[in-house]
Amino acid sequence: MKGTDVKLVIQKTLYTSDTLKTQNRLNMPLNQLETDEFLTEDERTIIESVVPKENTIEVSLLGPTLEMYELKMELTMWHLLRTKNYVLKTNWHRFWFDNKRHLKEGSKIQVWSFRRDQQLCFAITCVEKPGDVF
Repeated sequence: MKGTDVKLVIQKTLYTSDTLKTQNRLNMPLNQLETDEFLTEDERTIIESVVPKENTIEVSLLGPTLEMYELKMELTMWHLLRTKNYVLKTNWHRFWFDNKRHLKEGSKIQVWSFRRDQQLCFAITCVEKPGDVF
């Protein structure tokens, strides 16, 4: 894929709320991130805007089968009362549904960022499925 600038963004458990069609988003709380150094300054300015619909960046997503998902996602930041969260939304539920064999509720996943032709992309990998014994 010739990806560059690979960084582990977060390792988290996939909760029910991350799999619901009505939620249609993957929540990544800032206080759980491994790094927040995956955005360019221009991207950070866009994401940190408090104006809804103006604080999103279109990104591509590489799935657990190592195929680039055909639909784009949006990365945004939600400013909550006590915290801020990065959120992958728009087509998230379709991505999860298409990959639910690999991304089960309760799975421990990792979200990685990388650049492809200077564009921000993410990769989702499953580290541990519920019931896995190592």
